[in-house]
Amino acid sequence: MALNTPPPLQNNVMEKEELCSFALSIATSSSLLMVLKAVIELDIIGIINRSGPEAYLSPAQIAVRLPTKDPGATASMFDRMLRVLANNSILSCSLRALPNEGPIERLYGLAPVCQHHLKDAVLDGDSAFKRAHGMTLFEYLSTDMRFSKVFNDAMSNYSTMTTKKMLENYNGFDGLSTLVDVGGGTGQTLNMIAAKYPTIRGVNFDLPHMIKDAPKYDDHGKVIVCDYILPVAPETSHSTRVASNLDVGMLAYCGGGKERTEQEFEALAKGAGFETLTVLCAY
Repeated sequence: MALNTPPPLQNNVMEKEELCSFALSIATSSSLLMVLKAVIELDIIGIINRSGPEAYLSPAQIAVRLPTKDPGATASMFDRMLRVLANNSILSCSLRALPNEGPIERLYGLAPVCQHHLKDAVLDGDSAFKRAHGMTLFEYLSTDMRFSKVFNDAMSNYSTMTTKKMLENYNGFDGLSTLVDVGGGTGQTLNMIAAKYPTIRGVNFDLPHMIKDAPKYDDHGKVIVCDYILPVAPETSHSTRVASNLDVGMLAYCGGGKERTEQEFEALAKGAGFETLTVLCAY
């Protein structure tokens, strides 16, 4: 969202005006959440969506579809609220001149972020990404090399952070001669492990389009490695929030993909032939 984007650097120093605006945008960020909650409760996004593909509605057109006591006043309020969502790329906005040289009227439509199909995916038992694009995430990655590179870079950067933490706390790779990373992407995780344990011969296993442009690693260097573990009951810790957020992301984009509790990891490990599961670090 635009709200979370810092102002551009100019000679490595932020202009004072831009820095002040950025600070104020953070301080007033609760307004976005309040507006978004109200818009969802009023089903405004649903009203726009049901108006047809690529529909744009004015605040007045939205107001008359709700049981309002004063549609004119409500339309003015909607305009102010929906402008906040448009400024944060949740809605898109188009301008239309009114007759008789009157003021400019704003029309609002759905931005791509509103087209996640999560509700329908939950009802159908499918992934939201597949409903939106007609194919799974990994099938789509094979058709769009630019997006595939962005995805691979994001996974590689994330793996670098989590693998570094894992290697600080886990010594189970010591003594291994061969290590296979199933779904290893571009091989960043495997390379970091093999760099610490140079006697390991690493085998990176993934779909052809995922490893097509993977960098070539030195030939150095069955373990289940996970980054976050969900607790059985909801908690308010930072790590639990991150795990829950990641789990919803998996729900939306990957269908059967999920973050797991310790008990679910144990069942997965034993189903794969491991005798026990030991949690050495959680972060």
